[in-house]
Amino acid sequence: MQHGRVYGLGAQAQAYEGMTFCTASIFASSSHDSLQAQQISALQAELEQVRKSQADWQAQLQAQVQMQM
Repeated sequence: MQHGRVYGLGAQAQAYEGMTFCTASIFASSSHDSLQAQQISALQAELEQVRKSQADWQAQLQAQVQMQM
C-alpha cells in the first residue's frame, strides 16, 4: 500500500499520511466484513437446506416404519 507523502509540511504531512492510512484500513476492513457477511449468509442458506433435507428424510423414515407396523 502506498502512503501519500507531502514534503515540507511537517506535522500536516504526517496527519495527511495517517489519515490516508486510516481511510484505507477502514475500507479494507469494511470490504472484509462484507465478504464475511456474504459467506455467513451462504452458509446459513446451505444449513437451512441441510435441515430441510434432514426433516424430509425423517418424515420418509417415519412413514416407512408406520407402514411396517
